Amino acid sequence: MLAFLFPLLLAQGPGPGLTATVNDPQSHGTVGDNLLSLDEAIRVANGALMPAMLSPAEQARITGSGAMVGTIVVDQMITPMIMLQAPLSDLTGMGMGHHVEVIGMHMPMPGMSMLPVILGGAQPRVFTLRTHDCGIHGLRIVGGQVGVDAKMTMATAIGMPMAEVMDCELVGQTVAGVKAHGVGMDESMLMLEHVSFANMPLGILIDDQVQGGETMVEAEHCAMDGVQLGCRVLEGGVGARMSMLYWFRSTFTNGVTFSEKRRVPTSTQQFMYRIVHSDLVCTGNVLDVEGGPNGLTMLHHHHGDFVAGAGQKAFWVWPRTAEFDIHGSEMTFVGDVAVTANLASMRVWQQNNVFRNGTVTYDVDGALPNLYWNRFENCALVVPAAARSPVALRQCEFANTTVNGASFLAPVTMQGCFRSGGSMTGFASESNPAPGRFLGEGTVSPADPMLGANLTFSTDLPAGVMAMWDIAFCYARPTTTMEPVRYYGDPNNVAILPGLATGQTTTVIAIPTTAALVGMEFYGQLVAFPVSGQPWMPPYHLPRGQRITPRM
Repeated sequence: MLAFLFPLLLAQGPGPGLTATVNDPQSHGTVGDNLLSLDEAIRVANGALMPAMLSPAEQARITGSGAMVGTIVVDQMITPMIMLQAPLSDLTGMGMGHHVEVIGMHMPMPGMSMLPVILGGAQPRVFTLRTHDCGIHGLRIVGGQVGVDAKMTMATAIGMPMAEVMDCELVGQTVAGVKAHGVGMDESMLMLEHVSFANMPLGILIDDQVQGGETMVEAEHCAMDGVQLGCRVLEGGVGARMSMLYWFRSTFTNGVTFSEKRRVPTSTQQFMYRIVHSDLVCTGNVLDVEGGPNGLTMLHHHHGDFVAGAGQKAFWVWPRTAEFDIHGSEMTFVGDVAVTANLASMRVWQQNNVFRNGTVTYDVDGALPNLYWNRFENCALVVPAAARSPVALRQCEFANTTVNGASFLAPVTMQGCFRSGGSMTGFASESNPAPGRFLGEGTVSPADPMLGANLTFSTDLPAGVMAMWDIAFCYARPTTTMEPVRYYGDPNNVAILPGLATGQTTTVIAIPTTAALVGMEFYGQLVAFPVSGQPWMPPYHLPRGQRITPRM
């Protein structure tokens, strides 16, 4: 019944220009022999090695039309493995408008990685990107100290593309899988898409020491497994620009900490985290973010699970003398949450979240914490004596949770909330308490259904609440600045499932056997509302839904 939602996918063809197909198992080889090496192809694409200097056999590996090499092919059937003899030449291209891609070609095998392998050994770098207009696609990069090193000068035109690493596997680097760094007016910008990181101490290193520039990594559909520290940010930049780490629709498992940020006190560079549709499961802290008094640090986190190790922090921003912008919703935090902020901080709000099994602390001097539609389960909510910003909780639910307001200047007020178990101590009070629960839950499983299989929509609704399900195309970049609700599916093309749900119900929908569904993303959303307009309940509520990605 949902087949009308799924248009056909279009595939892009290859771009213009010459193609160099590598056939040398050694990275650099020898100019003038019978084999075209990967480094020789990069130097030809850069204009540093003239084709006339190649042997006839090497020249025969360059085909197509045009004056410049735009595509370098590493074919798994020809060169399944290339051994690095030295770091590959910097990828620079030949100036503005010249796009260069290194592409691995392979025969897909279910359950197996058949990507061409670049063996980095102990080399300091494997690929070095020095132009915005380049890409690395479809390679398995094993070893080396750094798999991909990205540092670019200021963009020469507005709207310059980002350098990209796509459909790659990074394994066993000894320093970092990816390093993005900049100094002076550098604008180092790197897009990671469908990239996996495994078995390394550090996945992404952002070393931002710019003066008027920016350093940015945008990751989407990425996975880290067996990475000790996912992302380290060293913020020492000065200027009015913004550096950032985006982590969209991605995962982190079997590691200690997802991200650790350190900022020097003199840094004025703004830095933004934006983490959306991501599940981060750690044995230590999930986010450990140091801010500073002179540069704003933004943490925008939406629609994901942050699961910390035993006794660790799922969300930690510090110290209280630093300037922060905290903006989050549709999250599940398992573990401690500690939020601090100085007088210059403009916003501290977390809405429509679930906090479980931890101590949740708000020690804020500036913005008033805006806490709405949150659920606290087996927690302790603490406002310490040093806090100066009152903490208001609106229409929240507390289960076995203590509330301790230790600051006379920052009292805790619970407005229209429901409490079951726990206690209130210190400067904490409640007004208009709700007589019962009112925040419902909905689940969709599996999140990645096979074509032809069933998709199950389940509800767990309090008494007096009714709900309906809808499904829509999932926004790739949802607007998350609205409150109190955010739409992760496009309401302009929504399909409403039949029937209304109360209590605990299950609705089963069959996924069409349509190949065009694979690679598309949808969002299942529960819309809940009181049956009889009960005044203690929200007029409507959007429990967190589920992104749905059909597969073969």
